[in-house]
Order: sequence, then structure tokens, then C-alpha cells
Amino acid sequence: MPIWHPLAATEVMIRVRASAVATIAMYFAVCAACAPAVWAQSAPAPEPEMPETDKPSIERRIDQPLEDADAKPGLPPDMAYGAYQRGYFLTAFAVALQQAKKGDRASQTLLGELLSRGLGVKQDLAEAAGWYQLAADAGDKEALYALGRQHLEGLGVEKNPAKAAEYFQKAGDNGHSVAWRELAYLILQGQGREKNPELAAAYMRKASRRDDMDAQFALAGLYMEGIGVSRNEAQAARWFAEAARNGHVAAQIEYAILLFNGRGVVRDEAVAARWFLQAANSDNPVAQMRIARLLVDGRGVEKNEKDAARWFLLARTKGLKDEFLEDWYLNLGANIRQAAEDEAQSWPGVRYRREQRDQPQLTPPATEQELPDP
Repeated sequence: MPIWHPLAATEVMIRVRASAVATIAMYFAVCAACAPAVWAQSAPAPEPEMPETDKPSIERRIDQPLEDADAKPGLPPDMAYGAYQRGYFLTAFAVALQQAKKGDRASQTLLGELLSRGLGVKQDLAEAAGWYQLAADAGDKEALYALGRQHLEGLGVEKNPAKAAEYFQKAGDNGHSVAWRELAYLILQGQGREKNPELAAAYMRKASRRDDMDAQFALAGLYMEGIGVSRNEAQAARWFAEAARNGHVAAQIEYAILLFNGRGVVRDEAVAARWFLQAANSDNPVAQMRIARLLVDGRGVEKNEKDAARWFLLARTKGLKDEFLEDWYLNLGANIRQAAEDEAQSWPGVRYRREQRDQPQLTPPATEQELPDP
């Protein structure tokens, strides 16, 4: 009997990312790939006009006087990024400013990052866009990508999907794989560019080949549904596997399902169980419920009622239900249930509250939000 699939193929949704850091889990996300351009070096461009800065205005904007940042003239450019990595944001700002005024594009991009996030300085999205623009004009791929995000979301600049697509295109051509993925989102939806699933799939493939796990997961979804490419479960399995190996939890579940059912890949219940277990250890409720079922049935793993009960209880904290496992759990011996409850109680982030022995409740801390079903 095929294992229950958490996401039916007919219910696949397109995953649109609204933020560079936050990702919305869907069956697949769309991204892309296009052949990278090889750029020849050109004559140095005239030095761009720098934003007017003076010490008094800077000190009004940052958290403390520049002298306290211990910034010294002549520091190499990487000192700013080193300070940034260590969390010394004021020092990073002071050192980056010196180098940015000399035309160093990496420092200009770092200033944009600090200003856009309000790290060590007061947040100023418009000024961040100005520094990003200087770096982008010099070909910095991170600045190009950042400007794409700002124009896509209207942060410090007027919202403009067409300009966002332009910046993503330039960033991708300079080797920024996430920019290719973002461009593919726009193309697939017809935002800022004409809707073109085939072109979106091409950008997705390019990003996937650069080990972007979100792009790999998205490309697998495209192959599963035949969007922009010919439907091909073997290719879907290949890219789900790549994303799974790169740590994409949803891809680990999808690949495990294909392995368990022998779709697009040789059937292997034992390997499928290992992928379910890995995703379960990442606190994914779907994987926890699936590995619980396999432990009950002894499919791909040895039967183990206590471990099955523990995973079942943990999955319930996310609101996931399984009628078969509900009935199975209520018929377990009291000693096995107690052992499973004790182990579930020690799971990171979980607070156990036993109000009824026959219907145990595991609830996350009040400060945590309940995760929606994938």
C-alpha cells in the first residue's frame, strides 16, 4: 500500500518568497537558470559621486561617536567585514565608510546592509539604497541582488517588479544563484517580465546547478508537475535528492516518499526510513508522523512501539493528526506510553502537560507559534 502523501500532486502550490531570509514552505518554489555571461574587463569607470557625509551628521545617525568605534585610517577593506562578522557593527560602519568613500564596492554594499537592517546605526532604507546603488553600478552582485529585493518589496524605493527583475537578472549574470531563483519567481507569475514557464525553469536549473537547495526543491516540483519542462519523475527524484543532501527538510520528505513507493527511483524502504528520520529530527511533524507509522509497521526499520509513540506525540504538538496512530496509541500498554511521554517531554522546545492518561497533550511553550501543516 502506498505511503500516505502529505501533499497531493493536485494541490501543489507555487512558492513565492516575499523576503530574502524568510521562506514559505510549499510543494515547490520556482527558480531558474540561464547560462552565465562571461564579462570582459573594461576601462575603469569615472569615480561615482559619493553621498555627502560629514562627521556631525554621521554622529547624529549612529549610536555613539566615531572615536569610540576605535576606527583608524588606512585599515584594509576586509577589516570592516571582519568587524561585521564579529558583531561589532559600529566599528564595521566606521571602517566601511572610510573605504566606501574611496570607491570600494564591497564596503559600499556593507554600508547598505548595515543601514537597511539598522545594525549599529539607525535604520535608513533610502540611504541604504543609495549605497547599494553605488556598489551595483560597479558590478557588485550582492548589491544588485539587494536592490532587486528593495524594488520588489518597495523598501526605501518605489515598488517596481520590472526594476526588481532587471536587478535580479544582472545579479544572476554575475553569479548570484538566489537572484536567478527570484527572477524565476517573477517570470513564472508574469511580474515585471512576461510569463514564461519554460524560461523560469531554465533559470531554476541554473540556480540548482549552483547548489541552491531551494531552487533544487523547486526544480523537482516543476518536473513532478510538468511545468515549464516535460513531466519526469526520475528528474524530480534526482533534484529532490540533491536538495535533501543539502539539508532541505521538505525535500527529504518528498524524496523519502518517492523512495518508499519506487517512483522515479528504485524502491528502497530502508533508505526512505532514514530520510524520514533525518527530517523528523529537524522537528518536521509530517516526517515525525511518517516515521512513527513505519516504526509501528516495521517497514524499512525494526518495529519499536516506544519510539513510534514518541514521534507520534511530538507530531501532535504541531497539530498533525493520524486516526490510525491515534487508535494505536490508545491501545498501547501503560508502561510503553509512559516511557514515550517521558522522552517526548525532554524534546527541545516541548512542554509536556498530562491532563488525561488516555489523551496526552504535548504543547509548545506559550511564546512559540504552532507550526502549520506543510
